[in-house]
Amino acid sequence: MERQQIKKILVPLDGSKNSSRGLDKAIYLAKEHEASLTFVHVVHHVPKKEGIVTKEKGMIQSDIPTFMLKAEMLAKKNDIASNGRVLLGDAGHEIVEYANTHDIDLIVVGARGLSTFKKIFLGSVSNYVMQKSKIAVMIVK
Repeated sequence: MERQQIKKILVPLDGSKNSSRGLDKAIYLAKEHEASLTFVHVVHHVPKKEGIVTKEKGMIQSDIPTFMLKAEMLAKKNDIASNGRVLLGDAGHEIVEYANTHDIDLIVVGARGLSTFKKIFLGSVSNYVMQKSKIAVMIVK
């Protein structure tokens, strides 16, 4: 059986401990496979104080959250190519859509994030991504 090439890994981040664990696992996998990382943070709605500069195809330009900057610094420290995006919309849908349209090979997502409504075993976003993605998904607890 041929081993699947993993070249692009998508890592949804929301600043939670579980998304941080997902980031750690994604960095490990990126080093193992010499893959690049793409970090995404999805904003459900943008408060007026955020100051959107542009909104195009679900992507927004606004203040980059500190945890995204830390993720990019961690990737750089590990010599891993990375980039980050802040998306606007429903988190699960935007993550799956981004992965489908950007040739992502693997999505690494934390089991629970910061949402106020939680499922019994998985967070609602990770559950949605697992159910709807046609791309391989790794859920990290």
